[in-house]
Amino acid sequence: MDPYSLAWMQRADAHLATARRELAVPEAPHPAAVCLHAQLAALACLRARLSAAEVAFPYTSHLVVLLELCLEDHPDWERFRDPLRTLTQGAAAIDDPEDITTREQAEAAFVHAEAFRQAVEETLGA
Repeated sequence: MDPYSLAWMQRADAHLATARRELAVPEAPHPAAVCLHAQLAALACLRARLSAAEVAFPYTSHLVVLLELCLEDHPDWERFRDPLRTLTQGAAAIDDPEDITTREQAEAAFVHAEAFRQAVEETLGA
């Protein structure tokens, strides 16, 4: 794995670790923070894959926009379209006081991010 992609994957792992810790908090967990870190992990994974493929990508946090740039080389990643869209929407909820994120949504976000991370890692030869 090239150093730049490795750095992105390490960042993804750090976000997943933060999300995992927050999920484990017994009292007053912050589910929206889990969703935010899950989205940031998936974002870092997409940037790692695009960097490895030497594909220029826009400065955006919308995961589906970046997924589109990967689909030519990884058409099977189409299965991640809806989960990545959900992660993007879930991360935005942290700034909306009227949008209350549930623990179930946070757990689902974490699972989606971990699954996507694994798929990306398989293509990077890590």
